[in-house]
Amino acid sequence: MDDLIDRPDNQLTAPPRRKPVSWFEETVQIRGCSLSIEDIKDIYSDLSAINRKFGEDVIATLHRNPETTDEEWENYKAFLLQDAFCLTVSITGDRDQQLYGESSDVFESAALPNPIRTVYFNNITAWQRHASRTEPRNRLEVFLDFGKPPLFDPTSVLSEPTPNDSSVKVKADDMTFFRAVRQIVDTKLLTRRTWYSSIHRSFTYDAGVWLVALPAGLIVATFYMETWFPVGSNWEAYRWAFFLYALGLVLLGYRFVSDYAKWAFPVNVLSDNKDNSLRHRLTLGGLFGWLFYKAADAVYGLLPFTP
Repeated sequence: MDDLIDRPDNQLTAPPRRKPVSWFEETVQIRGCSLSIEDIKDIYSDLSAINRKFGEDVIATLHRNPETTDEEWENYKAFLLQDAFCLTVSITGDRDQQLYGESSDVFESAALPNPIRTVYFNNITAWQRHASRTEPRNRLEVFLDFGKPPLFDPTSVLSEPTPNDSSVKVKADDMTFFRAVRQIVDTKLLTRRTWYSSIHRSFTYDAGVWLVALPAGLIVATFYMETWFPVGSNWEAYRWAFFLYALGLVLLGYRFVSDYAKWAFPVNVLSDNKDNSLRHRLTLGGLFGWLFYKAADAVYGLLPFTP
C-alpha cells in the first residue's frame, strides 16, 4: 500500500461531491380488509391514472430524433405511454392458476381463478421492457393476499400477528405522485375494515388466554372436579390430577378454537371468492355459543344459593 501511495505516476483526484438525493418511500401493510373484484379494479384504475400522468411527464422530456416525422414521433410517444406506463397484473388462484394482464380488463376475464389467492400489480415490469436493469423514479407495487393460515399450525408463534404479506409499496422522487398513491390507499383500501380484524393482531391470543380461556378453564375444572370427584368419595385422591388435566384440555381447546377462528375469518377477505367460509363461520358461532352456555352453567352451579 505504501508503494502505491508513493508512486509519482499515481495521480488520483478526489471525485466531485455528490449532490444530496431525496425521495419519499413507504410500505403500507394491508390487514383486516374486505374487498371485492370491483373494489380492486377501481383501485387499479385510479393508480393507473396516476402512473399515466407520471408517464406523460417523462415522455415530455424525451429528445426527438430530428429525422423522424411529426406523425412518427406522435405515434411513438403514444405507444410508449401505452406500453411502458401501464400496471401489469398477476392473479394467482388457490390451486396455483395464473392469470396475467396489463389493463383493467383482466378483472373481467372469463379465465379469472376462483377462489383467488393473491393479486399483484406494479409499474416496474412494463417500464423495464424499454429501460432494462433500471426502475422508474416513481414506482409502486400492490400485493393483496387473500389466503388462509393453516387450520392448526403447532410451529406458529402464538403471540405474533397472523402471517400475511399484503402491502402497498411506493417509492417516489415526486411528492405529488407519492401523495396521490397514499390517498388512494387511505380512502379505498384502509377504510374497508373487517369487524374481526383484532383477532389477527399481536398478543391477541395471550389476552384471550388470560381473560377468557384460563378463567373458563378454572371454572369448568372446578365444577366437574366437585361433581365427579367430591371430597370423601372413593375417587378423592384423583381430584387435583383431574383438575390439572381438565384445565390443560380447556387451554388446548382454546388453542384449536383460536386457530379455527383465524382460518374461518382470514386476515383479508375477497367477497367474490366462493368457498365454505360462511358455513365454517356459522359453525364457529355455534361452538362459541355452546362454550358460553357451558361456562355460564358451571358458574351458576358453583354459586352458594344454587338449589
